[in-house]
Amino acid sequence: MRAQISLDLLFAFVLVTLTMLNLIYLSNSEIAHAESFDVMAKVRVFSAEIVDHTAKVYAVGEGYSLKEEPPQIEGAEFNITFNGAENKIIVNVTVNGKSYWVVKNSTVPIANASIVVESGGEFWIKTVKIGDMLYANITKGTNGN
Repeated sequence: MRAQISLDLLFAFVLVTLTMLNLIYLSNSEIAHAESFDVMAKVRVFSAEIVDHTAKVYAVGEGYSLKEEPPQIEGAEFNITFNGAENKIIVNVTVNGKSYWVVKNSTVPIANASIVVESGGEFWIKTVKIGDMLYANITKGTNGN
């Protein structure tokens, strides 16, 4: 009889242990998904801000520049590309080996440019005149120069 109780207790202990291990695995998985979702949400908001601020800079006119800062994401590297041929703004963020891409249509003419900015860095959106046309552009220089 004692052997049966010991086996029952051992079996119950194994079941409880397996259940706890599965719960820990699921919680770690959900944490990873939540962190990924958080980064993607920040990248989407940031890309929308770039599109809006590009339109604002263009609307103000020649010689205007606006300082931008990427969101604070630990270990992030932001690659921001203005594709003037297709009139697209591409934001690529790499965090711990994972890449997050957002491609937005620009509402104003943009010049071809690409910059890489670390989290916590800064860059400028400015207007440039090429020929008789005014374009929005990005640069890493100080004061938009």
